[in-house]
Amino acid sequence: QPNAMGGREVGGMANLLAAHRNLASADDRQEVADYWGVDKISDKPGLTATEMFKALESGEMKAVWIVCTNPLVSLPDARQAERALKNAKFVVVQDISSKSDTADYADLVLPAAGWTEKEGTMTNSDRRISYLPQINEAPGEAIPDTDILLKFAKAMGWEGFDYDSTEAVFNEHRELTRGTNIDITGLSYDYLKTKGTAQWPFVEGATEGTKRLFEDKVCWTPNQRAQIHTSLAANQSEKLTPDHPLVLTTGRIRDQWHT
Repeated sequence: QPNAMGGREVGGMANLLAAHRNLASADDRQEVADYWGVDKISDKPGLTATEMFKALESGEMKAVWIVCTNPLVSLPDARQAERALKNAKFVVVQDISSKSDTADYADLVLPAAGWTEKEGTMTNSDRRISYLPQINEAPGEAIPDTDILLKFAKAMGWEGFDYDSTEAVFNEHRELTRGTNIDITGLSYDYLKTKGTAQWPFVEGATEGTKRLFEDKVCWTPNQRAQIHTSLAANQSEKLTPDHPLVLTTGRIRDQWHT
């Protein structure tokens, strides 16, 4: 299971940039461009997960690199995902298991280290950042996801990937949060290792993170007020009958996400 909360914080979605910045915002794009030392960042968002598989199926997209997820199980239309992977010209699957359904369609399988076999940070759903130490060595040729991505970037000759540790990656992310709603400029690896977990925001000069948000009744919206949307969800499943007494679901339950 990928770290979804942390992934959003670092901009790991098609419409996001680092530290919850919005790709559609010219100011947000320029802030990140200035920090990374480039002229500009494209305003065109990438494809979402479901859009990527539609593009693979149609041939618009030729290759896909799948890290820490099993789309043949987790995407809503498994048969479409199957068709898409069959049609793709090149499929890379990076996982800790060779038994992932998606690995059957891979042209290249990259063995990744599991959570006790690498070190770094993750964020859970109450904004709490944890440091996870490495406990044991990864088996065989498996190495951490970060190392795989850095090896690839260096092989491609790309600049900006000369990190010497996961702490260096964390420090770059920390600086990118400066002045944002998720500011953690007061947090360090040393704090996480010696004092334990911390919740963002954790601004520079603070001694601890923020336990509860919005106590000042100011929300992160243009008018600073909460935006509440209601919907009338109608049950559209077929009526049960003596001949058809069961309702089937997609099989998704909380603890089975991404298998």
